Amino acid sequence: LGGRTRARVAFCDGLGATAEHCAICRTLGQMDVTAVLQATQDPQINIRSQAEQQIEQAKLSNRPLLMSLMATELANEGKELHVRQAAGLVLKNCLSAKEEASQDALSQQWLAMDAHAKNQIKQTVLAALASAQDKARRTAAQAVAAIANIDLQQQPSQWPDVIPGLCSNVSNGNSFVKQSSLEALGYICEEINPAALADSSNVILTAVIAGMKDGPDVALAGSKALLNSLDFVRNNFENETERHYIMQTICEQTQNADIELRVTALECIVRVAELYYDKLPPYMEALFNLTLDAIAKATSDPEADRVGQQAVEFWSTICDEEIDLLEEQREAQQQQQNPERRCHNFIRGALRQLMPLLLEALTKQAEDDDEDTWNTAMAAATCLARVAQTVEDEVVSHVMPFIEKHIQSSEWRRREAATLAFGSILEGPSQNTLMPFLPQALEVMIKLMKDPAVQVKDTAAWTIGRICERHITSITQEVWVLMTRDLQPGDPPEAEGVLLAGLKDDPRVANNVCWAFHNLAEHCDETRNEQTNVLSPLFVTLASALLHCTERPDAGENNLRCSAYEALNTLLTNSAEDTKKNIEQMLPVFLQRLEATFVMQVVSNDDREAVNELQGLLCGSLQVVTQKLGPLAVSHADKIMQLLLQVFGAKNSTVHEEALMAVGAIANATEAAFEKYMPHFRPFLSLGLSNCDEHQVCAVAVGVVGDICRALEAKVGPYCDEIVHLLLRNLQNPTLNRNVKPPILSCFGDIALAIGGHFEKYLQVTMSMLGQAAQTQVDENNADLVDYLHQLREGIFEAYTGVLQGLRADGKQECFHPFTEGSLLLVQQVSELAQRNESSIDDLVRAAVGVVGDLAMTLGPTFKHIARQSPHKDYIRVLMKEAKTSKVESTRQVGKWAHQTVFGA
Repeated sequence: LGGRTRARVAFCDGLGATAEHCAICRTLGQMDVTAVLQATQDPQINIRSQAEQQIEQAKLSNRPLLMSLMATELANEGKELHVRQAAGLVLKNCLSAKEEASQDALSQQWLAMDAHAKNQIKQTVLAALASAQDKARRTAAQAVAAIANIDLQQQPSQWPDVIPGLCSNVSNGNSFVKQSSLEALGYICEEINPAALADSSNVILTAVIAGMKDGPDVALAGSKALLNSLDFVRNNFENETERHYIMQTICEQTQNADIELRVTALECIVRVAELYYDKLPPYMEALFNLTLDAIAKATSDPEADRVGQQAVEFWSTICDEEIDLLEEQREAQQQQQNPERRCHNFIRGALRQLMPLLLEALTKQAEDDDEDTWNTAMAAATCLARVAQTVEDEVVSHVMPFIEKHIQSSEWRRREAATLAFGSILEGPSQNTLMPFLPQALEVMIKLMKDPAVQVKDTAAWTIGRICERHITSITQEVWVLMTRDLQPGDPPEAEGVLLAGLKDDPRVANNVCWAFHNLAEHCDETRNEQTNVLSPLFVTLASALLHCTERPDAGENNLRCSAYEALNTLLTNSAEDTKKNIEQMLPVFLQRLEATFVMQVVSNDDREAVNELQGLLCGSLQVVTQKLGPLAVSHADKIMQLLLQVFGAKNSTVHEEALMAVGAIANATEAAFEKYMPHFRPFLSLGLSNCDEHQVCAVAVGVVGDICRALEAKVGPYCDEIVHLLLRNLQNPTLNRNVKPPILSCFGDIALAIGGHFEKYLQVTMSMLGQAAQTQVDENNADLVDYLHQLREGIFEAYTGVLQGLRADGKQECFHPFTEGSLLLVQQVSELAQRNESSIDDLVRAAVGVVGDLAMTLGPTFKHIARQSPHKDYIRVLMKEAKTSKVESTRQVGKWAHQTVFGA
């Protein structure tokens, strides 16, 4: 340990460490780093856990020293490879995380470190790029990228020489250094914001292209780096000469003898199609020939399958682009405008040559293909579906001859391919175009459900599911009988409907039958509140069959149990009023099954996971049944809550999520009577609200707070201090997933509506928090962030509405007067968005106008006077006009009501 100790002393000297820090460092220095890293990979869980705890403790006590030790271990050629890789992983985990908030925290920790310490770590991992061990070099490249992805995004850059240095390595280093430097460049480009590398695109591109022309290993690293950097070279693609050179280099690599290079080159072509569709016309002839040639070779040579997959993916990507462009073209025509971009109709032009290759590729299934298998045959099926959506009716004439020729083939692969081809073209062509084929196709599918090959039955069930999803009106009553007829006493087994029989077939077949029933039930969404609907005659038979399916001994295979419960829940949700007695009879079945899970034998992790999954599914069904039955479920509420409280005793976030939703349904059903459960449920609600790591659980808990507020109304008051405290803490937590925050804001409105004037005690802190949230700004070029901002603002408005109405109900509206101007700031922002003709903000406009109306209703003449004076009257009138002329009826109604309330006309 002497060398490491000397390194530690020098490191600490550079930090100017205190005596206390040096004591911590001595502890780390005395730790046998190699032994600890080896222990993190020990098969014995107790040894592994202890080593992981040591590393976590080291992160907390002295992260900089730990990172230095890990970098040194990674760069040490004398250490075993698995130790070096483990060291690199620890180092990388000190620098990068998947969650945005966690990544921000790690970035700040790195940036706060001493410059000398950081430089030492950088130089050590850069040196490791020259390792003789390939996997050590790759790990070092990942570590370099993790540091660069933090430093390069600072202003000014904290590592300005890393990109020039890596590019220089590609020109001047040995093959090891060239390869690892290109890998590092690729990793950097994969993760970083393109703006951070805008000034480096030329030097990166030059290095990458040079690497692609080197030996096989370097060329592969260069090709992968190009794949990751294509998003950064837009300026180069605008230059015709540079674009030609890039495309020429990529196309040359598609003909390389090395299969990995061919695959990566085609991945580059796929990415080019995605990013630069508009630039493709000069290259389409060459791309057409090389991709079709690759597909043809893949259908005759299994060794070329991965190359064929990427060639098919190219055409799928072209489809995706043209589907969007054709939609934009239709929208532009409706508005009598010219589309911004042109669709080149590459798919339509390639149909005659492409379709035979895709259809033949469908026949190259592996014997043991399943839903997780991905090969050229599966890629071709996906592409065929995309082609159908792109060219619509035109695809039918290219596919039906293949189907008619092979649907009754003696070879199962061709029967299955023909079945898959028909199912794949059911979305895109019009109902009128497909209608002549659907009756006969259903007749054939019913026969194929009894095919000797399980692969054919599987695909036939999927195709029936697709017909249920896309063309359910084509299924006649006679066909429904053939598919869902229940066996009567004395009937032979073959008299049973093919879908019911399919639920007892191989798990992969039964899984697709469940999906078909799910799609059937989905179509009844709009008739579920009627006295009867098309599900009513089938309800008992289907529900019974699905319940039995969930209990199959092999229901754990092919996700069958989950699919059966999902289909059953959709059936329960969308069934009509006349099935409620049957549903009520099913409720004890779910309760008995859930109770039985608490005494199931658990001897392994697999057993525990199976029990957790089953509990989650049963909680989901209880939630659906309780929600459907409403007051009819109240007599079972005690038993349901007893079992749900037992579920909360298990520390499993997935089960808690489902159980919380079931509690919400109980609250809605029992209303004020839910009060008796609150003392027992409160600790688990608090745990859910505090569970920021599993944000889905936290989000569901927030929703349950709303359900409880609506159920208990003022009786929720004794629990509000704790709930409000937890909600405010969550809003201030930077690591909480941002999508939970809009519903939290809305939840304050639910609380205010429930407790009315008693909300006054929370008013100051709530209004301050809403004001801060209203100031949130995001990158307007990021569609996801813009959508999040809209949701955040809707949540703020919903909070304002609840607060205003709650205070007004108890005559405490004067409490809101100090916050009137602040609430109008957000209203003004939305009005300005509406003036800019921002699309997709109708919900936001409706929420803003609703708040204006509530302000007038609550504050009366005081607010009306404000609203009629400048500067408020101008933006409020703009907003009112936007609402009253909306295409959405509910928005128009709110706009008219608010205008009448504020202006009286």
